[in-house]
Amino acid sequence: MKYIKSILFFIFLGISLIGYTQNLQSQLEKYNPYLEELNQGIAILVQQNGKATVANIGKYNFNEHTVFNIGSATKKMTAILILQEVENGTLKLSDSIGTYLQDIKNVDASLTIKSLLSHRSGLGEIVGGNFEKEFYNKNDSFYNSDFLNKIPENNPKKNGKFSYCNTNYILLGHILEKVNDKSFFDLLQERIFTPCDMTTSYPYVSKKLKNLATPIHKQQDVSSYLDYRFFAKYAYAAGSVASTLNDITKFYNHLFQHKTLLSKESLELFTSFDDADYGLGIMKFNNGYIGHGGNNIGYSFREYYNPENQNLILVFSNARFIPFNKMLKEELFNFINGETTNITFNNNITSDFKAVIGKYLFDSHGMKINMEILEKNNHLYFSAQGAEVILISKEVGKLYNGGFGVELEVNHEKPNELIFRQNGLETTIKRIKS
Repeated sequence: MKYIKSILFFIFLGISLIGYTQNLQSQLEKYNPYLEELNQGIAILVQQNGKATVANIGKYNFNEHTVFNIGSATKKMTAILILQEVENGTLKLSDSIGTYLQDIKNVDASLTIKSLLSHRSGLGEIVGGNFEKEFYNKNDSFYNSDFLNKIPENNPKKNGKFSYCNTNYILLGHILEKVNDKSFFDLLQERIFTPCDMTTSYPYVSKKLKNLATPIHKQQDVSSYLDYRFFAKYAYAAGSVASTLNDITKFYNHLFQHKTLLSKESLELFTSFDDADYGLGIMKFNNGYIGHGGNNIGYSFREYYNPENQNLILVFSNARFIPFNKMLKEELFNFINGETTNITFNNNITSDFKAVIGKYLFDSHGMKINMEILEKNNHLYFSAQGAEVILISKEVGKLYNGGFGVELEVNHEKPNELIFRQNGLETTIKRIKS
Protein backbone atom coordinates (compact mmCIF):
# COMPACT_ATOMS: atom_id res chain seq x y z
CA MET A 1 0.00 0.00 0.00
CA LYS A 2 1.33 3.36 -0.95
CA TYR A 3 1.48 5.49 2.20
CA ILE A 4 1.92 8.94 0.74
CA LYS A 5 -1.34 10.27 -0.62
CA SER A 6 -1.75 13.67 -2.14
CA ILE A 7 -3.37 16.61 -0.44
CA LEU A 8 -6.70 17.32 -2.07
CA PHE A 9 -7.83 20.72 -3.23
CA PHE A 10 -11.37 21.89 -3.77
CA ILE A 11 -13.55 24.98 -3.50
CA PHE A 12 -17.01 25.40 -2.00
CA LEU A 13 -18.91 28.31 -0.55
CA GLY A 14 -15.97 30.50 -1.45
CA ILE A 15 -13.71 28.48 0.85
CA SER A 16 -10.45 27.60 -0.85
CA LEU A 17 -8.86 24.37 0.25
CA ILE A 18 -5.10 24.42 -0.04
CA GLY A 19 -2.21 22.72 1.70
CA TYR A 20 -0.60 24.64 4.54
CA THR A 21 3.12 25.41 4.53
CA GLN A 22 3.51 22.69 7.10
CA ASN A 23 2.31 19.48 5.45
CA LEU A 24 -0.36 17.82 7.56
CA GLN A 25 -0.28 14.69 5.43
CA SER A 26 3.41 14.01 6.00
CA GLN A 27 3.04 14.78 9.71
CA LEU A 28 0.47 11.99 10.06
CA GLU A 29 2.24 9.34 7.96
CA LYS A 30 3.63 7.71 11.11
CA TYR A 31 0.18 6.25 11.83
CA ASN A 32 0.08 4.34 8.53
CA PRO A 33 1.75 1.05 9.56
CA TYR A 34 -0.61 0.70 12.52
CA LEU A 35 -3.72 1.58 10.53
CA GLU A 36 -2.66 -0.87 7.83
CA GLU A 37 -2.41 -3.59 10.46
CA LEU A 38 -5.87 -2.67 11.78
CA ASN A 39 -7.33 -2.69 8.24
CA GLN A 40 -8.61 0.86 8.81
CA GLY A 41 -8.37 4.32 7.32
CA ILE A 42 -8.90 7.85 8.57
CA ALA A 43 -9.86 10.96 6.61
CA ILE A 44 -9.29 14.42 8.08
CA LEU A 45 -10.25 17.97 7.14
CA VAL A 46 -8.79 21.03 8.86
CA GLN A 47 -10.14 24.50 8.03
CA GLN A 48 -8.46 27.69 9.22
CA ASN A 49 -8.88 31.29 8.06
CA GLY A 50 -11.09 30.21 5.18
CA LYS A 51 -8.51 27.73 3.93
CA ALA A 52 -8.50 24.02 4.53
CA THR A 53 -6.68 20.83 3.72
CA VAL A 54 -7.67 17.19 3.60
CA ALA A 55 -5.40 14.36 4.72
CA ASN A 56 -5.91 10.63 4.32
CA ILE A 57 -4.02 7.99 6.29
CA GLY A 58 -4.24 4.24 6.55
CA LYS A 59 -5.27 1.50 4.16
CA TYR A 60 -8.06 3.19 2.19
CA ASN A 61 -8.05 5.99 -0.37
CA PHE A 62 -10.62 8.23 1.29
CA ASN A 63 -11.21 11.79 0.14
CA GLU A 64 -13.55 14.73 0.77
CA HIS A 65 -16.35 12.97 -1.13
CA THR A 66 -16.14 9.62 0.68
CA VAL A 67 -19.48 8.86 2.34
CA PHE A 68 -19.62 7.63 5.94
CA ASN A 69 -22.16 7.37 8.74
CA ILE A 70 -21.88 10.30 11.15
CA GLY A 71 -23.66 8.32 13.88
CA SER A 72 -24.81 10.39 16.83
CA ALA A 73 -23.72 13.60 15.09
CA THR A 74 -27.14 13.18 13.46
CA LYS A 75 -28.56 14.53 16.73
CA LYS A 76 -27.49 18.11 16.00
CA MET A 77 -29.55 17.99 12.79
CA THR A 78 -32.55 16.58 14.64
CA ALA A 79 -32.19 19.40 17.18
CA ILE A 80 -32.04 22.02 14.41
CA LEU A 81 -35.27 20.67 12.90
CA ILE A 82 -36.93 21.01 16.32
CA LEU A 83 -35.67 24.59 16.72
CA GLN A 84 -37.01 25.40 13.26
CA GLU A 85 -40.43 24.25 14.50
CA VAL A 86 -40.06 26.59 17.47
CA GLU A 87 -39.29 29.45 15.08
CA ASN A 88 -42.36 28.54 13.02
CA GLY A 89 -44.56 28.48 16.12
CA THR A 90 -45.64 24.86 15.66
CA LEU A 91 -44.27 23.79 19.05
CA LYS A 92 -42.52 25.09 22.16
CA LEU A 93 -39.57 23.63 24.01
CA SER A 94 -41.71 23.67 27.15
CA ASP A 95 -44.42 21.53 25.51
CA SER A 96 -44.98 18.10 27.01
CA ILE A 97 -44.23 15.27 24.61
CA GLY A 98 -47.66 13.80 25.36
CA THR A 99 -49.10 16.68 23.31
CA TYR A 100 -47.68 15.05 20.18
CA LEU A 101 -47.20 11.36 20.98
CA GLN A 102 -49.66 8.70 22.03
CA ASP A 103 -49.05 6.90 25.31
CA ILE A 104 -45.79 4.95 25.24
CA LYS A 105 -44.87 2.33 27.83
CA ASN A 106 -42.21 3.55 30.30
CA VAL A 107 -42.35 7.11 28.92
CA ASP A 108 -43.74 9.93 31.07
CA ALA A 109 -46.00 12.01 28.82
CA SER A 110 -45.28 15.13 30.90
CA LEU A 111 -41.62 15.22 29.87
CA THR A 112 -40.81 18.36 27.90
CA ILE A 113 -39.27 18.58 24.46
CA LYS A 114 -36.35 20.48 25.97
CA SER A 115 -35.66 17.64 28.41
CA LEU A 116 -35.26 15.31 25.42
CA LEU A 117 -32.99 17.72 23.54
CA SER A 118 -30.72 18.17 26.56
CA HIS A 119 -30.73 14.49 27.66
CA ARG A 120 -32.40 15.24 30.99
CA SER A 121 -35.43 12.98 30.68
CA GLY A 122 -34.17 9.99 32.66
CA LEU A 123 -35.55 7.67 29.96
CA GLY A 124 -34.26 4.15 29.51
CA GLU A 125 -31.95 3.42 26.56
CA ILE A 126 -33.64 1.80 23.56
CA VAL A 127 -30.50 1.83 21.40
CA GLY A 128 -26.98 1.09 22.56
CA GLY A 129 -26.64 -2.01 24.69
CA ASN A 130 -27.49 -4.46 21.91
CA PHE A 131 -26.65 -2.44 18.83
CA GLU A 132 -23.79 -4.72 17.75
CA LYS A 133 -26.13 -7.71 17.90
CA GLU A 134 -28.83 -5.83 16.00
CA PHE A 135 -26.38 -4.75 13.28
CA TYR A 136 -26.08 -8.41 12.27
CA ASN A 137 -29.80 -9.10 12.73
CA LYS A 138 -31.43 -10.22 9.47
CA ASN A 139 -34.81 -11.00 11.02
CA ASP A 140 -37.54 -9.01 9.27
CA SER A 141 -39.78 -9.27 12.33
CA PHE A 142 -37.23 -7.29 14.34
CA TYR A 143 -37.50 -4.31 11.99
CA ASN A 144 -41.25 -4.65 11.64
CA SER A 145 -41.80 -4.46 15.39
CA ASP A 146 -42.67 -1.28 17.29
CA PHE A 147 -39.39 -0.11 18.79
CA LEU A 148 -41.10 2.42 21.03
CA ASN A 149 -42.74 -0.39 22.97
CA LYS A 150 -39.27 -1.71 23.81
CA ILE A 151 -38.15 1.32 25.82
CA PRO A 152 -36.99 -0.01 29.22
CA GLU A 153 -38.04 1.47 32.55
CA ASN A 154 -36.64 4.89 33.32
CA ASN A 155 -34.35 5.79 36.18
CA PRO A 156 -36.10 8.38 38.39
CA LYS A 157 -32.74 9.46 39.84
CA LYS A 158 -31.66 10.64 36.37
CA ASN A 159 -34.75 12.75 35.73
CA GLY A 160 -33.67 16.38 35.43
CA LYS A 161 -29.99 15.45 35.33
CA PHE A 162 -27.85 15.07 32.24
CA SER A 163 -27.70 11.44 31.13
CA TYR A 164 -26.94 10.77 27.47
CA CYS A 165 -29.63 8.58 25.92
CA ASN A 166 -30.48 7.83 22.28
CA THR A 167 -34.15 7.30 23.17
CA ASN A 168 -34.56 11.07 23.57
CA TYR A 169 -33.74 11.77 19.93
CA ILE A 170 -35.71 8.84 18.57
CA LEU A 171 -38.79 10.35 20.25
CA LEU A 172 -37.92 13.78 18.83
CA GLY A 173 -37.88 12.24 15.36
CA HIS A 174 -41.41 10.94 15.88
CA ILE A 175 -42.56 14.34 17.16
CA LEU A 176 -41.18 15.99 14.01
CA GLU A 177 -43.07 13.51 11.84
CA LYS A 178 -46.27 14.11 13.80
CA VAL A 179 -46.27 17.92 13.50
CA ASN A 180 -45.24 17.91 9.83
CA ASP A 181 -47.06 14.84 8.53
CA LYS A 182 -43.80 13.98 6.74
CA SER A 183 -41.05 11.47 7.31
CA PHE A 184 -38.03 12.53 9.33
CA PHE A 185 -35.87 11.71 6.33
CA ASP A 186 -37.83 14.02 4.02
CA LEU A 187 -37.40 16.80 6.57
CA LEU A 188 -33.65 16.26 6.64
CA GLN A 189 -33.48 16.53 2.87
CA GLU A 190 -35.81 19.51 2.50
CA ARG A 191 -34.72 21.61 5.45
CA ILE A 192 -31.03 20.80 5.93
CA PHE A 193 -29.37 19.02 3.01
CA THR A 194 -30.94 21.02 0.17
CA PRO A 195 -30.60 24.53 1.71
CA CYS A 196 -26.95 23.81 2.55
CA ASP A 197 -26.20 22.33 -0.89
CA MET A 198 -25.19 19.08 0.79
CA THR A 199 -25.34 17.03 -2.41
CA THR A 200 -23.50 14.00 -1.02
CA SER A 201 -25.47 13.62 2.21
CA TYR A 202 -28.19 11.05 2.77
CA PRO A 203 -30.83 10.46 5.48
CA TYR A 204 -29.47 6.99 6.18
CA VAL A 205 -26.75 4.55 5.16
CA SER A 206 -27.47 2.12 2.34
CA LYS A 207 -25.32 -0.30 0.36
CA LYS A 208 -26.34 1.57 -2.78
CA LEU A 209 -24.71 4.87 -1.80
CA LYS A 210 -21.98 6.02 -4.15
CA ASN A 211 -18.48 6.37 -2.63
CA LEU A 212 -19.54 4.72 0.64
CA ALA A 213 -16.54 3.92 2.86
CA THR A 214 -15.96 0.22 3.45
CA PRO A 215 -17.14 -0.47 7.02
CA ILE A 216 -14.67 -2.43 9.17
CA HIS A 217 -15.51 -4.13 12.45
CA LYS A 218 -12.94 -6.13 14.40
CA GLN A 219 -10.61 -5.81 11.40
CA GLN A 220 -13.15 -7.45 9.06
CA ASP A 221 -15.09 -5.96 6.14
CA VAL A 222 -18.77 -5.98 7.19
CA SER A 223 -20.18 -4.46 4.00
CA SER A 224 -22.29 -7.55 3.34
CA TYR A 225 -24.13 -6.97 6.63
CA LEU A 226 -25.10 -3.37 5.85
CA ASP A 227 -28.87 -3.09 6.06
CA TYR A 228 -30.48 0.30 5.53
CA ARG A 229 -33.09 -0.66 8.13
CA PHE A 230 -30.47 -0.71 10.89
CA PHE A 231 -29.79 2.97 10.21
CA ALA A 232 -33.26 4.10 9.11
CA LYS A 233 -35.35 2.27 11.70
CA TYR A 234 -32.99 1.44 14.55
CA ALA A 235 -30.57 4.40 14.70
CA TYR A 236 -33.16 6.73 13.11
CA ALA A 237 -33.11 10.35 14.35
CA ALA A 238 -30.37 9.49 16.86
CA GLY A 239 -27.77 8.29 14.35
CA SER A 240 -28.86 7.53 10.77
CA VAL A 241 -27.25 10.23 8.58
CA ALA A 242 -24.54 9.56 5.98
CA SER A 243 -22.37 12.46 4.81
CA THR A 244 -18.90 13.56 3.67
CA LEU A 245 -16.14 15.89 4.85
CA ASN A 246 -17.14 18.27 2.07
CA ASP A 247 -20.79 18.40 3.10
CA ILE A 248 -20.20 18.69 6.85
CA THR A 249 -18.00 21.70 6.12
CA LYS A 250 -20.83 23.19 4.07
CA PHE A 251 -23.21 22.47 6.94
CA TYR A 252 -21.17 24.45 9.47
CA ASN A 253 -20.53 27.33 7.09
CA HIS A 254 -24.24 27.62 6.33
CA LEU A 255 -25.30 27.22 9.96
CA PHE A 256 -23.02 29.84 11.47
CA GLN A 257 -21.81 32.15 8.71
CA HIS A 258 -24.83 32.31 6.43
CA LYS A 259 -27.54 31.64 9.07
CA THR A 260 -29.25 29.41 6.51
CA LEU A 261 -30.81 27.03 9.01
CA LEU A 262 -31.52 29.03 12.16
CA SER A 263 -32.02 32.63 13.16
CA LYS A 264 -29.42 34.33 15.33
CA GLU A 265 -31.66 33.90 18.38
CA SER A 266 -32.24 30.20 17.73
CA LEU A 267 -28.55 29.67 17.09
CA GLU A 268 -27.76 31.18 20.49
CA LEU A 269 -30.31 28.84 22.06
CA PHE A 270 -28.83 25.88 20.19
CA THR A 271 -25.37 26.59 21.61
CA SER A 272 -26.46 27.51 25.14
CA PHE A 273 -24.97 25.34 27.87
CA ASP A 274 -26.36 25.27 31.40
CA ASP A 275 -24.52 23.15 33.94
CA ALA A 276 -23.33 20.52 31.47
CA ASP A 277 -21.16 20.42 28.38
CA TYR A 278 -24.19 19.36 26.31
CA GLY A 279 -26.58 21.99 25.00
CA LEU A 280 -29.53 21.31 22.71
CA GLY A 281 -28.00 18.69 20.43
CA ILE A 282 -24.43 19.99 20.50
CA MET A 283 -21.43 19.47 22.78
CA LYS A 284 -19.01 22.03 24.21
CA PHE A 285 -15.28 21.37 24.08
CA ASN A 286 -12.26 23.37 25.22
CA ASN A 287 -11.18 26.71 23.73
CA GLY A 288 -14.55 27.66 22.28
CA TYR A 289 -15.04 24.59 20.09
CA ILE A 290 -18.36 22.78 19.73
CA GLY A 291 -19.54 19.70 17.84
CA HIS A 292 -20.96 16.21 18.20
CA GLY A 293 -19.21 12.90 17.66
CA GLY A 294 -20.66 9.61 16.54
CA ASN A 295 -19.84 5.90 16.69
CA ASN A 296 -21.49 2.99 14.95
CA ILE A 297 -20.53 -0.42 13.63
CA GLY A 298 -18.09 0.33 10.82
CA TYR A 299 -17.95 4.10 11.26
CA SER A 300 -16.78 6.77 13.70
CA PHE A 301 -16.75 10.56 13.45
CA ARG A 302 -15.48 13.58 15.38
CA GLU A 303 -15.98 17.27 14.67
CA TYR A 304 -14.72 20.45 16.34
CA TYR A 305 -15.98 23.84 15.17
CA ASN A 306 -15.15 27.28 16.58
CA PRO A 307 -17.95 29.80 15.82
CA GLU A 308 -15.66 32.74 16.64
CA ASN A 309 -13.02 32.11 13.96
CA GLN A 310 -14.68 29.37 11.85
CA ASN A 311 -11.82 26.95 12.52
CA LEU A 312 -12.96 23.40 11.89
CA ILE A 313 -11.53 19.92 12.42
CA LEU A 314 -13.31 16.86 11.00
CA VAL A 315 -12.16 13.27 11.47
CA PHE A 316 -13.79 10.06 10.33
CA SER A 317 -12.72 6.42 10.32
CA ASN A 318 -14.26 3.30 8.84
CA ALA A 319 -14.40 1.50 12.19
CA ARG A 320 -16.44 1.86 15.37
CA PHE A 321 -13.70 3.78 17.15
CA ILE A 322 -11.21 6.30 15.79
CA PRO A 323 -7.78 4.76 16.32
CA PHE A 324 -5.35 6.90 18.32
CA ASN A 325 -8.13 9.44 18.83
CA LYS A 326 -6.51 11.24 21.78
CA MET A 327 -3.15 11.63 20.05
CA LEU A 328 -4.70 12.59 16.72
CA LYS A 329 -6.78 15.24 18.44
CA GLU A 330 -3.68 16.66 20.12
CA GLU A 331 -1.80 16.75 16.81
CA LEU A 332 -4.66 18.36 14.89
CA PHE A 333 -5.24 21.10 17.45
CA ASN A 334 -1.52 21.81 17.58
CA PHE A 335 -1.52 21.99 13.80
CA ILE A 336 -4.45 24.41 13.60
CA ASN A 337 -2.86 26.56 16.33
CA GLY A 338 0.52 26.60 14.61
CA GLU A 339 2.18 24.70 17.45
CA THR A 340 4.85 22.04 17.11
CA THR A 341 3.95 18.40 17.68
CA ASN A 342 6.66 16.09 18.94
CA ILE A 343 4.77 12.79 18.97
CA THR A 344 6.99 9.98 17.71
CA PHE A 345 6.50 6.22 18.00
CA ASN A 346 8.88 3.56 19.28
CA ASN A 347 9.69 1.31 16.32
CA ASN A 348 11.31 -1.32 18.57
CA ILE A 349 8.21 -1.92 20.64
CA THR A 350 8.20 -5.73 20.41
CA SER A 351 11.76 -6.04 21.69
CA ASP A 352 11.61 -3.21 24.23
CA PHE A 353 8.40 -4.58 25.81
CA LYS A 354 9.03 -8.30 25.34
CA ALA A 355 9.04 -8.82 29.12
CA VAL A 356 5.41 -7.68 29.51
CA ILE A 357 3.94 -10.09 26.95
CA GLY A 358 1.53 -12.42 28.72
CA LYS A 359 -1.87 -12.81 30.40
CA TYR A 360 -3.15 -10.53 33.17
CA LEU A 361 -6.12 -10.19 35.48
CA PHE A 362 -7.98 -6.92 36.06
CA ASP A 363 -9.50 -7.26 39.55
CA SER A 364 -10.89 -3.89 40.62
CA HIS A 365 -14.13 -1.95 41.14
CA GLY A 366 -16.07 -5.19 41.51
CA MET A 367 -14.96 -6.51 38.12
CA LYS A 368 -12.69 -9.36 37.09
CA ILE A 369 -11.52 -9.22 33.49
CA ASN A 370 -8.93 -11.39 31.77
CA MET A 371 -6.52 -9.36 29.65
CA GLU A 372 -3.58 -10.23 27.46
CA ILE A 373 -0.65 -8.54 25.76
CA LEU A 374 0.47 -10.51 22.73
CA GLU A 375 2.80 -10.18 19.78
CA LYS A 376 1.50 -10.53 16.22
CA ASN A 377 3.00 -9.48 12.88
CA ASN A 378 5.78 -7.57 14.65
CA HIS A 379 3.21 -5.52 16.61
CA LEU A 380 1.95 -5.69 20.18
CA TYR A 381 -1.78 -6.10 20.85
CA PHE A 382 -3.95 -5.64 23.92
CA SER A 383 -6.84 -8.11 24.23
CA ALA A 384 -9.81 -7.92 26.62
CA GLN A 385 -13.46 -9.00 26.52
CA GLY A 386 -13.28 -10.22 22.94
CA ALA A 387 -11.73 -7.01 21.62
CA GLU A 388 -8.18 -6.81 20.33
CA VAL A 389 -6.44 -3.48 19.74
CA ILE A 390 -2.97 -2.56 18.59
CA LEU A 391 -0.52 -0.98 21.04
CA ILE A 392 1.97 1.82 20.43
CA SER A 393 4.60 3.47 22.59
CA LYS A 394 5.62 7.10 22.53
CA GLU A 395 7.12 7.28 26.03
CA VAL A 396 9.63 5.03 27.76
CA GLY A 397 7.89 2.29 29.72
CA LYS A 398 4.37 3.15 28.54
CA LEU A 399 2.02 1.48 26.08
CA TYR A 400 -1.11 3.02 24.56
CA ASN A 401 -3.91 1.32 22.71
CA GLY A 402 -5.33 2.58 19.45
CA GLY A 403 -8.97 3.04 20.34
CA PHE A 404 -10.13 2.55 23.93
CA GLY A 405 -7.93 5.08 25.72
CA VAL A 406 -6.06 2.45 27.72
CA GLU A 407 -2.57 3.25 29.01
CA LEU A 408 -0.29 0.56 30.43
CA GLU A 409 2.85 1.45 32.36
CA VAL A 410 5.66 -0.86 33.40
CA ASN A 411 5.90 -1.22 37.19
CA HIS A 412 9.64 -1.58 37.76
CA GLU A 413 9.18 -2.40 41.45
CA LYS A 414 6.72 -5.22 40.67
CA PRO A 415 7.64 -6.84 37.34
CA ASN A 416 4.54 -9.07 37.35
CA GLU A 417 2.21 -6.08 37.44
CA LEU A 418 1.31 -3.27 35.06
CA ILE A 419 -0.25 0.05 35.98
CA PHE A 420 -3.57 0.29 34.12
CA ARG A 421 -5.19 3.64 33.31
CA GLN A 422 -8.41 4.38 31.42
CA ASN A 423 -10.74 7.39 31.53
CA GLY A 424 -9.47 8.60 34.90
CA LEU A 425 -9.34 5.12 36.45
CA GLU A 426 -5.94 3.92 37.71
CA THR A 427 -5.31 0.45 39.09
CA THR A 428 -2.93 -2.48 38.57
CA ILE A 429 -3.33 -5.65 36.55
CA LYS A 430 -1.44 -8.76 37.66
CA ARG A 431 0.20 -11.37 35.48
CA ILE A 432 -1.48 -14.77 35.71
CA LYS A 433 0.39 -16.68 33.00
CA SER A 434 3.53 -15.84 31.01
